[in-house]
Amino acid sequence: MSKFQQPGIFSLLNYFNWNRKGISNHSLKKFLHRSDEPHISKEELSFQELSKGKQHDIKLSKEQKVIRSLIIKTNKNVFYTGAAGTGKSVLLHSIIKGLKAKYKNSVSVTATTGIAAVNIGGQTLHSFAGLTPQTQHYEIKDIIKDLPKGAEDRWRCLKALVIDEVSMLNADLFEKLNCLAQYYHNNTLPFGGIQLVLAGDFFQLPPIEKDNDKVKYCFEADSWSKTLNHTIVLAKVHRQREEEFINMLNEFRYGYVSKKSNQIMSNLEKAPNYDNDGILVTELYAINKYVNNINTAKLAELPYQEMVYEAKDWEHEKRGRLQTLLKNCLAPKRLILKRDAQVMLLRNVTQDLVNGTKGVVIGWFSVNNWEFYDDIPDVLTEDESLLPVVKFINGQTKIVPPFEWKLETKFKEKVEKVASRLQIPLMLCWAISIHKSQGHTLERVKVNLDRTFENGQTYVALSRATSLNSLQVLNFSADKVFAESKVIDFYKSLTSSVNIA
Repeated sequence: MSKFQQPGIFSLLNYFNWNRKGISNHSLKKFLHRSDEPHISKEELSFQELSKGKQHDIKLSKEQKVIRSLIIKTNKNVFYTGAAGTGKSVLLHSIIKGLKAKYKNSVSVTATTGIAAVNIGGQTLHSFAGLTPQTQHYEIKDIIKDLPKGAEDRWRCLKALVIDEVSMLNADLFEKLNCLAQYYHNNTLPFGGIQLVLAGDFFQLPPIEKDNDKVKYCFEADSWSKTLNHTIVLAKVHRQREEEFINMLNEFRYGYVSKKSNQIMSNLEKAPNYDNDGILVTELYAINKYVNNINTAKLAELPYQEMVYEAKDWEHEKRGRLQTLLKNCLAPKRLILKRDAQVMLLRNVTQDLVNGTKGVVIGWFSVNNWEFYDDIPDVLTEDESLLPVVKFINGQTKIVPPFEWKLETKFKEKVEKVASRLQIPLMLCWAISIHKSQGHTLERVKVNLDRTFENGQTYVALSRATSLNSLQVLNFSADKVFAESKVIDFYKSLTSSVNIA
């Protein structure tokens, strides 16, 4: 079993300058082999300072830079949106970094879903606001009366609020958040004068309500238009390059299937031919049960020894929210890997290595002995620590150290870590759920649309692919492509008041 969680390994990992260049199997063995004076050259190593959780800045496009500048250099309230693959998540990470530099601890980073909150290093909107699924339905005077002291402090010192996946925020809650901000800032301006940054795509994730007929999106709230100074649509798609594919996805986004697109989908039933590089196709399903069964069976088929990584979890003794983090963290408590296991990277690292990049485990790197192993040795010394070596689909071979997922919240004027999970940032990915694929880019994907059930689910699944040549689709029918009419009308009415040309 791996002992990467031992404190000693971090001094070893941080001793070296992990850079972004790939390494061949030959040079990997050569440079990682034990010697009297262990040394790894700058030209031969992988993830720079990944064990510290650092992330290289990913270059922004022109339109992304304009939006970031508008938010960071002014106090304007902005909602930005765009189709899948337009770089909403990459831009948001950059915006959050800029806002924290500007406002220090007076920024709250939130998302409407736990998974999205973990991905941006924030907390759920409900947790920040001091609300529960029950209390959010109270009258505003009763919410204020029952609001926890910590939540009151967070509201009072707030200067900027970021909300990701805003499509899942309903109109009633948006109005109540506005009232809370006004009350605790003693200011009648929209949201009490704090800066509001909203991101998301209303075509992808709708608000969750018991009675779907009564769902009101937050853009239907009376305070929506009064609050936002700018609404901006990201136009440039970065994930796909083929105009035919982009046009088809845009049709599906609006719930429309043309005869041409229907014919394209029929042609996609046949599996593409891929290079024989050991990296297999990722299968997407609507149902988690299918996903778990496939990954378990595929791992069991591999004739190699298991390497088990037990996550190290931590929570603040008084303010711990470990269960909130764990419920939404894609990194498993127990990660079991083998040589030839199909894996997916769970974080953005460089322009070429992003959340969703797929690879295959080709061996193990010994931190203590500086050796590369094609497979796990029969006998490991007591202090042995082995890290997976992964060949990614872009041809780069990387050592993958552990990464810390953190849940942070603000108490009075201080941002504190309240829970964390330390784990290798990989997950098995012979198959994943459509829901968990949100935000990922998948270079080789097989989509099974059996039992899809939500608005935008088909669009989300298909838009994970980078090309028609790397996509297979099963159980497609035009009636599985649908979008909410209110959302269609909203997007048709959107005009950007910022010149991004």
